[in-house]
Amino acid sequence: MIKRILLLLIFISFLSSCSNQTAKLLGGSDKELYDSIQSELSKKKTLGVFGGPRYTKIEDLILTLQVRYPYSELTREVSLINGDVSYKTKKFYEAIEDYKSFIEEQPNHPKINYATYMIARSYEKLMTATDKDMAPSVELIKLYENIDESLKNSDYITEMKKIYFKAKLFLLDRTIYIANFYIKKESYDSSLSRIIESEKVIESLISINPEAQYIKTFSTIKLSSDIDKNNLIEDYKNRFPKEKEFIENLEEIDN
Repeated sequence: MIKRILLLLIFISFLSSCSNQTAKLLGGSDKELYDSIQSELSKKKTLGVFGGPRYTKIEDLILTLQVRYPYSELTREVSLINGDVSYKTKKFYEAIEDYKSFIEEQPNHPKINYATYMIARSYEKLMTATDKDMAPSVELIKLYENIDESLKNSDYITEMKKIYFKAKLFLLDRTIYIANFYIKKESYDSSLSRIIESEKVIESLISINPEAQYIKTFSTIKLSSDIDKNNLIEDYKNRFPKEKEFIENLEEIDN
């Protein structure tokens, strides 16, 4: 009862502030309102500047749909639509939260796979070389490794795989870059912990990468005077015999 009263109050307030154009939109059916939203979202910019979706209009349409048709099947997609709006306006963290809300609210909805795919796309957009935060790539990898059979058999899986492997390579690259930064600062505990943390997510890539293993070995030797340095170096030489420069650097360590 309280919910219906609140919806009525919102509706009355909305009506009082609407322009004539929006008032016409309020007369549409739930299907017409939904189609208008999708039509606006699909608009492309001309020359990258002109036109494109009118987000204020989309907000009015969404509110109208929620207030006039709160129990419509199409209204169930509001969180999904909000995610699309956030994604198109490059608010990727908000998009992720919107898509997650949709999945939580509508666990059996046929567009669940699309929402999961768009979460991955949003995380992909947050992976930037200038940002030290590797969380988006880590979350993307975890997301992919926990997808269900329905998504694996969907049309989204091919693109999801590409995004997944991109995230793994990105995480490897950023891990090595940041670990090397700490080595230059002689912060060997930080460089080692960076490698170890990433191993939890991309162990297979870390284990076969000569530079990552060099950093791990170098930092380990530097952090402990009691460790069997020769044994560690010999192990590295056996695994990566062609990495002459890294081997020489390890042999020259004075800890």
